[in-house]
Amino acid sequence: MTQSLLERLSPTNRVLKRAQYEAFAFSLYDGDVLIRNESHLSPADHEYHVTVVDGIPTTCECPADERFEGPCKHRTAIAIRPTILDVATQMQLVADGGLTLRRHQLTQKTTLNSRSATASTSMTTFRVGSV
Repeated sequence: MTQSLLERLSPTNRVLKRAQYEAFAFSLYDGDVLIRNESHLSPADHEYHVTVVDGIPTTCECPADERFEGPCKHRTAIAIRPTILDVATQMQLVADGGLTLRRHQLTQKTTLNSRSATASTSMTTFRVGSV
């Protein structure tokens, strides 16, 4: 039986709840994610780079990710939003010239061939959060 991404990361209930209700903005850069917590009074001070490897948010620059056991709310926020992970993964495939395709299904190659090569340098921003 295959574990889901959330099961693999195994965030605490507190982290999962915060990842669900805090207002995050996501910017994608060549397959990694810049996540900004818009819930804070000064969101620019709460912006962190999250590295995505093989569709998994593996590391975050925030102090909590280094300090505590398990994933931080930023990594968890990305993990519970499959659209963000899908776009980040597709941007990685375009950015590396398709070398990563060996690890992915051929159906993704067809999808990528129809996209512009400028996707690797463009930025996509998503705003997600409570209303």
